[in-house]
Amino acid sequence: MPSEITLSDLTVSINDKTQETLADRVASKVEAKLKKDFGELFNDPISRKMYLTKKEACVYLSVSYATLQRLIAQGLPLISIESKILISKTSIDNFMKSIEK
Repeated sequence: MPSEITLSDLTVSINDKTQETLADRVASKVEAKLKKDFGELFNDPISRKMYLTKKEACVYLSVSYATLQRLIAQGLPLISIESKILISKTSIDNFMKSIEK
């Protein structure tokens, strides 16, 4: 059974196979555009995490490990779970705002 799309006074009839092919092509184009525009966001594990290791925190802040250690000495809060040390991204953001000049 053909589908119909009406645009003003224009009506186009296409069969199911053509409709499926068209839908696949549109989906493929949309997916490619999303990957291009937002791929970094989805492929970056740090952007999806709430809590970071010290190494990830260095990447998040674009600082060296030594600089991160100085920030911790200045009061950047840490979370200690057994032997693992984590840092909340919210804490990092709040701390950086608090020392902003």
